[in-house]
Amino acid sequence: MTSSAHLRGIVIAGALAALALALGFVTMAMNQTAAKTPHTIVPLKDRHLAGQPATTTPTATTAKAKAKAKVKPKPKPNPNFVAALKAGLPRSVALAFASHQIVVVELMSPSDAVATLADGEAKAGATLAGAGFVAVNVDKDGGDASKLTLALGDLPATPASLIYARPSTLAITLPGFNDRTVVQQAAVTTLAALKAGTVTTQTTTTPAGSTPSSGSD
Repeated sequence: MTSSAHLRGIVIAGALAALALALGFVTMAMNQTAAKTPHTIVPLKDRHLAGQPATTTPTATTAKAKAKAKVKPKPKPNPNFVAALKAGLPRSVALAFASHQIVVVELMSPSDAVATLADGEAKAGATLAGAGFVAVNVDKDGGDASKLTLALGDLPATPASLIYARPSTLAITLPGFNDRTVVQQAAVTTLAALKAGTVTTQTTTTPAGSTPSSGSD
């Protein structure tokens, strides 16, 4: 009887020791977890903002980009273009004056072989002289031909080369067929006169080897 009671006491003591050991392991594991994930304390002043959507403001770069897009200045029209239009010249001639001091205007007719050949020579002569070039088809009603007629009062017989100087001065008229050398020389002479300030209105020139137009034989 005494040995049996002694054995029970040993078993109970061992169970209590095992339970204490298990509780110790659990407490140690909880302490390690708490150390790994520290608790964050939210300040009182920030707690009322929780749950509200975040608001964004435009950046300075975006504001500057919008300001630049709104302040796009309109390009100013070319003053030489405007002056030629005001003088009554066709738009095509005014556009040529925007980039050239001298413009060769060739009166041509696609139905006339000589006028077509003269058109090619006039264009080549203008290019050699560094002048602008505009071909005006006199066979078409309206358009450039009518505009030139209003500006000049009457057009010379086709073919003919009209040498214009800025802003809208008809300096030389070359009637009939003219080769590129003649047109080039006329354009160069007009440019020199323009730079010297001595360009005058309307000089009709008869190139060597050509016959001026006339109403009689």
